Amino acid sequence: MREEVDILVKNITALDPASDTILHGVDIAVKNNRIVKIGQRLKFDLVEEIDGGGKIAIPGLVDAHTHAFQILLRGALSMKELQVHPIWLRVLIPFEAELTREEAEISVELSCLNMIRKGITSFADAGGPYPEILAEAALRSGLRALVTHSTMDRGPENYTRTVQMNRDLIQRYRNGRVRGSYSIRQIMTSSDQQIEETFRYARTDGVRVHMHLNEEVSEIQHALARWGLRPVEYLYSKGFLGDNVLAAHCAFLTGEEIRQLSSSGTNIIHCPTIAMLYMNFPRIPELIAAGVNIALGSDGGSYRPIDLFMEMNIMISGLTGYYGTPYHDFNVITPRTALKAATYNGARVLGFKAGRLQEDYLADIAIIDVQKPHLTPLHDPYLLPLYATGEDITDLIVDGKIIMKNSQPLTLDQEKIIQMVKEIQPQILEKIKSITRRQY
Repeated sequence: MREEVDILVKNITALDPASDTILHGVDIAVKNNRIVKIGQRLKFDLVEEIDGGGKIAIPGLVDAHTHAFQILLRGALSMKELQVHPIWLRVLIPFEAELTREEAEISVELSCLNMIRKGITSFADAGGPYPEILAEAALRSGLRALVTHSTMDRGPENYTRTVQMNRDLIQRYRNGRVRGSYSIRQIMTSSDQQIEETFRYARTDGVRVHMHLNEEVSEIQHALARWGLRPVEYLYSKGFLGDNVLAAHCAFLTGEEIRQLSSSGTNIIHCPTIAMLYMNFPRIPELIAAGVNIALGSDGGSYRPIDLFMEMNIMISGLTGYYGTPYHDFNVITPRTALKAATYNGARVLGFKAGRLQEDYLADIAIIDVQKPHLTPLHDPYLLPLYATGEDITDLIVDGKIIMKNSQPLTLDQEKIIQMVKEIQPQILEKIKSITRRQY
C-alpha cells in the first residue's frame, strides 16, 4: 500500500521567497500539519486533492500587526479626522474600551473572515479589550495567531490592563496554534513598572512582546521629557529589546537607534499604508541593510482592506519613490523582498516554523489563481506583489487543514457574519459619533 497523506496539491508552481526558488509543475503533499514532500508526479493515497493547474502556491501570508477590534470603524472617520494626532488615543482606544462583548465577538469574526479571504494564515494582534474572544474566534476559523491584552495602566480609566492579565492569558493559550503574548500598547500609556514587568515576565516565560514603537513625534518628545532618551534608546539601555520583541511602525528612527535595533535582534513590523497616511517614510532600506528582520502588517482593517498584497505594493512603490528617486535607483525594495517580508519574516516574528514551502515546515499555504486578465501573462512569478490582490487567493491551507477552497471559506459563515455586522451597524456608528463629538 502507498503512504497516505491528508492533502495533495497537484501540478502547481511553488514559490519559496526565503530561498528565492521557483518550482514548476510540482506536487505538495501534506500530512498532519506539515509539508512532507514536494516533487513531481508524487504517488500517495490521499484524503483530499487540490488541482494546482494555472495556479501558484506561496507560503501563507502573515499579518504581523493588526487590530481585530477596530474593523467596525471602517468608513466612519474622515481623512481630516484621521490626521488629528494622536488618533489612537483620541478615538481608537476609546472605541475599543466601549465595545460590548457581543460587538467584540462580531468584530473579530469579521476580521478573521477578512484574513481568510485575503490569504492570511497567521496574525499577531496588537492588543484589545477581549483577547480571549479573539483567541477562540481564531481557533474556530483555523487561523494561527498571537493574541494579547491592550496592556496599559496610564490610559483611560475604563481600559486598564495589567501585566498579570497577560500572564494569565499566556498560561491559557501557551503552545497551540493560537498563543498569548505580552504587550505594551504604548510607552505613553504605561508606567515604568509596567514596562519593566512586561519585559521581565516575557523573558521568564519565553514569549513575545508586541508593542508600538517610535510611531509619532509626540511619543519621542514624551520619552525625551520622561527619561532623557528616545524610546528605542531607553528600551535598549534597559536591556529590554531582543528577538522576542515585535516593534510596530518604527517610523522615526535615528542612525543610532537603527544600530541598537539591529544589535538587539528586534523585529520591526512595517505597515505601509498607515505609514504613508499618518507617519512618514520609515527607514526600511537601511534597516534591511543593517540585518533587521522586517515583517509586514496591515494595522487592522479600519483604514484599508486587510490585504497584504496591497501593502506589499505600497511598500515597493512608496519606499522606491522616496529613497530611490533622488539617486535614480529603482531597485530599493524588490517584489521578492516584499513577499519574503509578508511570509517567512512574519512567521519568524510570530515564532512558528512556517513561512516556507519546504519539507518539514508547517503546512500554511496560500494558492493564487493566475488565470485572470490582470495576471496574464506573468513571466516572472515573483512579480506577483505588483499585480495580484488578496482577492486572487482561491485556496488556503493552515496547519495542514483546508480552511478555504475555491474561494469559499469553510470554517466561518460569511453571510451570517455580514448580516450580524449590518444589524449592529447603526449602534456602532452612534458610538463612533459620540466619541468623536467628545474629541473634536
